[in-house]
Amino acid sequence: MTIHASYERHPDLGCEAVVFIDDESMGCFQIQRDLVGDAEAGGRAGSGGAGSGREGYCVTTGASAPVYGGVVEWRRVDDDRIEFALTPKAGRLFGDNVLSFQITPVGDESVDEIIEHVERLLR
Repeated sequence: MTIHASYERHPDLGCEAVVFIDDESMGCFQIQRDLVGDAEAGGRAGSGGAGSGREGYCVTTGASAPVYGGVVEWRRVDDDRIEFALTPKAGRLFGDNVLSFQITPVGDESVDEIIEHVERLLR
């Protein structure tokens, strides 16, 4: 299965995200994080999700409530394949505790750049 991947930065919402979308099923897996310390974006140091007051990143379907700390571990399997092991709560949201898919970047970003964003957001 090939998933379209993009990096999005939303100063107006105070967050950034890596978005993975399956065009066939319209399924979506997002990793989001607040824009920390960005006064112009309204980012708040130490918060982790649009006004949540939580630290770190969250995962969401884009329409679901966020699950904070939903990734147990992740890895790059091949040049363009990525795999995420999820917590039980995140696994229920996405229908499986392991998500593995081939990614195709949308826009000008490369697979390496998408991977760099994932690594940074999950720190």
